[in-house]
Amino acid sequence: MPLRLQVENLGLRYSNKWLFRGISLDIRAGQAWAVTGPNGSGKSSLLALLAGYKMPSEGKICYTIHGTPCLSLPSVYGFFWQSPHVQPPPDLRVEDVLSDVLRWKGALIQPVPTLVEDLPRKAPLYTLSSGMRHRLMVGLALSMHKGLVLLDEPTAFLDHRYKSIVWEALKAQEAYPERILLCATNDPAEAALFSQVVSLAAYAA
Repeated sequence: MPLRLQVENLGLRYSNKWLFRGISLDIRAGQAWAVTGPNGSGKSSLLALLAGYKMPSEGKICYTIHGTPCLSLPSVYGFFWQSPHVQPPPDLRVEDVLSDVLRWKGALIQPVPTLVEDLPRKAPLYTLSSGMRHRLMVGLALSMHKGLVLLDEPTAFLDHRYKSIVWEALKAQEAYPERILLCATNDPAEAALFSQVVSLAAYAA
């Protein structure tokens, strides 16, 4: 399998408070995991660690590609992190964001899902509602069919129609044998779409 993620005794602390400790995972390409837990348990922070945005307080994270360790995953392999921490410049237009992603990740992208079809292509991002901007980023994330995809509450801000579209995409997640997908969610019904679940409540310090 081309991509593998190994996490060993991972822990994250803010000041004197541990969010979680002792997380060990072995995730292979073709798998999709839900990351669950109550608010404040560290779901978004765990994704930030896996994205390299934060450094762990203890433990280690290792990516390998065809058995070779990879020190900088985003620059070497397909990578998309949908998160409130990662937003394109607000003066970019929708078509600019789409073309930039296709330019950099074109070999890894499948046709853009229904989530973005009706977005106004010429509109700057700052003119869009929070729900429309959210749809854009989730739609791009779900277009990735290789590498690592991190989703942070992907159905937040979405109405029933678009939530259903995201859930249908998540149900088909195991159709991508070269992709690892992790989804942080507070929704039990959303978590139930995944065959593998890591609950951060089990790792509270």
